[in-house]
Amino acid sequence: MSQELITYIVLGSHERLKGLKLPASSNKEEYVLTNFSNDEPFEKTIDNIIFNSKGNLVVLLPPSALPNQKSKEILRKISMIDQSSWGWFKYNDRKNDFIKSLKKISSSVRSIPNIEQGIYFTKRLYFSVGGIGKFGTSPFNEISKRFYSRIDPQNPLPALIIRTKNLDIFQK
Repeated sequence: MSQELITYIVLGSHERLKGLKLPASSNKEEYVLTNFSNDEPFEKTIDNIIFNSKGNLVVLLPPSALPNQKSKEILRKISMIDQSSWGWFKYNDRKNDFIKSLKKISSSVRSIPNIEQGIYFTKRLYFSVGGIGKFGTSPFNEISKRFYSRIDPQNPLPALIIRTKNLDIFQK
C-alpha cells in the first residue's frame, strides 16, 4: 500500500460502465471500475476492490464524475498525512433544479453524502468500521454512520466534475 497513491473507484454495473473512459493510472492515482453484477453482492465487490487497492486513500465516485485538480491536490495531502479521515464533495452549483436543491438540503441536515457527491476515506478507517455495510438505495448512508462513530468528516471538497446527467449506478 502506497501512502501517496489515491485509489479512485467508479461505482456502477458492468453495463453502465462499459463505454466509460477513465484517466490512465499513474504512480499517484489508481482508477478502478466496480462492474457490479447480479452474481455477487455489491458490498462484497466493494470490499474486495478496496482490499486489493494499492492506495492509502480511497475515493468512491459515481459514474462519469471526477474530482477537479484542486480536490486532487487536497486528497493527495490528506493521504500523505496518514491519519484516519473521511469526507465528501460539495454539490455542483451550476445546475440548480428543485430535486437537486432538496438533495442538497437533505445532505447538509443529515450530514450524509448522496451518491452524486462521492465519498473518500482512508483504508485503515474503512476496515476499522467493518467495511461498507448495507449498500441500499442510499449507498453512503450506512458507511457514513459507521465513520461518524469513529471521527467527524473533513469539510466538503470542491464539487466533482460531472460529465453526464445520468448518475444511476445500477442502470442496465
